[in-house]
Amino acid sequence: MKILEKVSGLAVAPVSSDTDKQNDILCQELPFKVLEYPTGSKHNGWIIPHNWEVLKAEIKKDGKLIYDGKKHPLGVIGLSEPFSGTVSLSELKKHLYFFEKSPEDIVYHCDQYYKPYKKLWGFSVPYNLYKTLTAGDYDVELITLHTEGRMKVLEYTLQGKSPKTIIFNAHNCHAAQINDGPAGYAVLVEVMKKLSQQSTKYSYRLIIAPEHIGTVFYLASLKPKEIDNFKLGIFMEMVGNDNEFALQQSFTGESYIDKIAHHILKFDAASYWSDTFRKIVGNDESVWEAPGYEVPMISLSRCEPKTLYPQYHLSSDTVDIIKPEKLEETVDVTMAMIDVIEKNCYLKRKFTGLIALSNPQYDLYISPGSDPSIKNEALADQAKWSELMNYLPRYFDESISILDIAIKHDLPFRQVYAYLLKFKEKGLVEFIEKDLF
Repeated sequence: MKILEKVSGLAVAPVSSDTDKQNDILCQELPFKVLEYPTGSKHNGWIIPHNWEVLKAEIKKDGKLIYDGKKHPLGVIGLSEPFSGTVSLSELKKHLYFFEKSPEDIVYHCDQYYKPYKKLWGFSVPYNLYKTLTAGDYDVELITLHTEGRMKVLEYTLQGKSPKTIIFNAHNCHAAQINDGPAGYAVLVEVMKKLSQQSTKYSYRLIIAPEHIGTVFYLASLKPKEIDNFKLGIFMEMVGNDNEFALQQSFTGESYIDKIAHHILKFDAASYWSDTFRKIVGNDESVWEAPGYEVPMISLSRCEPKTLYPQYHLSSDTVDIIKPEKLEETVDVTMAMIDVIEKNCYLKRKFTGLIALSNPQYDLYISPGSDPSIKNEALADQAKWSELMNYLPRYFDESISILDIAIKHDLPFRQVYAYLLKFKEKGLVEFIEKDLF
């Protein structure tokens, strides 16, 4: 929550002075590498917009101030051109944007960031204000600056024993939005802090960048060999509100990270729902999954079908809607996914014949209350554990991973792993590292 409180109310954009302030705050949390890309740069039709600042944004009628777009970071549409002049009500309305279903809110208008060639000017206003406007002439003074600058992308890498890299990604460019963007990077910063305290098998990289544009230019700047090491990823946003988890699957829906996410959310989340690629939200997963990169990328959020959440892209998306316990649950779920990535492996038998699991020499038989590592939560699944014990010996042929065993028998990975670890400690199996992704 501290990060979210610090960045609250900043007028961030793909490139702006407040975006630099936000990045400075994040660099105090982790030693990010700050990568820079000149504004005006082009790639595949994408253009990095210029540094943009609003100096004055007033609408007056008969000398009376009707609206001051400087009072809120969303008051002027993103990347608005400057304009000064007198216009009729009908002409003014062509440049006003609002959300009728939430009449007191100001809407986040970001379309021009991705189409800087449109050269529009305008204000975002509450619908309640829009309704009160009467016929007549209006004086508009909108002073905005478009200057050359540098778009910044934050990169933090934890090097593991393997160069195979898991990507975490969140965006940082939505002005005055807290759940949409910052909630995602706040969780991922905490995840990386936790990971930095342990030795890992795989490498992990966190990218915080302007939505789409930042990731497009970041990937375009990398050498193919480095991209080849990117094996799977999680895009994260909108995880601080009170909705249940929403899992948007990767392009195929059948990747290793899809399998892990479904399993962990089933057992570790209070509840969740899922849909296919780009059916829930549309973000940087499309950049990572693009031809030539094809990094399987799921998206994790807390969204309602179609409506996402009530404050989406509105001025009411503030720290007030953030639930600390939901952020903590998201950290825990993400760490549980990483636990599977780090621990999953195959099993190799070191015995022949049937083992008497109940013999004190092994003490591997599970009966109600017999194994404190399984705990009481497993007692209701006694039939599943009984079946697992009968099947297990045939799984020790390096043909099925621990995760696949857990999925097949509908049991939590962490419990199955803890149980199989006892087999290893008794010298009955070896844990075999093979390519899983």
